[in-house]
Amino acid sequence: MTPKITVPIILGIFIVAIATAALYSALGADHLATGATAGIGIAYLGFLLYFFLMPRPGKEGFSFFKSYLPGAVIRYTVMIGAFCAMVFLLKINTLGVLLGTFIGMMISTFVSLNGMRKANKPPEA
Repeated sequence: MTPKITVPIILGIFIVAIATAALYSALGADHLATGATAGIGIAYLGFLLYFFLMPRPGKEGFSFFKSYLPGAVIRYTVMIGAFCAMVFLLKINTLGVLLGTFIGMMISTFVSLNGMRKANKPPEA
């Protein structure tokens, strides 16, 4: 993880948070756009945790229970907690939060899988 990659990824969560706060104050918590932006923020938070907690290839002693599972538990616990805070504490549009989380998770899955594809190119490519 180089600062060249890490800084823009961390900066992204602040951009999404600022956009959500702006929509929250301009349109209100009941608007679909506010919920969708908040949901994208939840998915982006999950992507950040995935990026920082995922074991890197080539590490010695990798096992599912020691390396991957703790990060996955932390990631989904934080994401569920953030979702509940958005919907139940801040009363943000529930459908919008679900829609935004779905869209954000699809985007982060595409980015992750596309990154894996580039890393595993055959020598002939």
